Amino acid sequence: MARSLRRAPSDSSVRVSIRHRSPYRAASQVYDVEDSVAEKWLAQGKAEKTSEKKGEKLTFEVATPSAPVSTDISVLQSKLNDALEQLKTAQDALTAKDEEHVTVLEQLKTAHATELDEANKRADTAEAALTAATKKDK
Repeated sequence: MARSLRRAPSDSSVRVSIRHRSPYRAASQVYDVEDSVAEKWLAQGKAEKTSEKKGEKLTFEVATPSAPVSTDISVLQSKLNDALEQLKTAQDALTAKDEEHVTVLEQLKTAHATELDEANKRADTAEAALTAATKKDK
């Protein structure tokens, strides 16, 4: 989409012609916008100067925030400090849980190793008994 601009002779706005590269739309449109918007569009390569005389006036409005904006730095700093404290508390809780999990895993490893040793001893005892019984039968 190419846009064209032309400075309006009577006021401080600029005329902008937007050229659509759509197969359905061959004609461009001309808009009157403020100098700052026109300069921005020119700098971004979204517009070009034009000599067209008529244009629809475009105005840009800034919406007011729904909540009042606080300019008091101490309020913002206290909110930041509270958030950092919550983060530290959460990290400490996570570290404690990790340590707890490591302890439980070590206990499980020890219990498993004990059960495995007991099973190996039973298997060795059974194998020795089988070998002794086989020798007696011969």
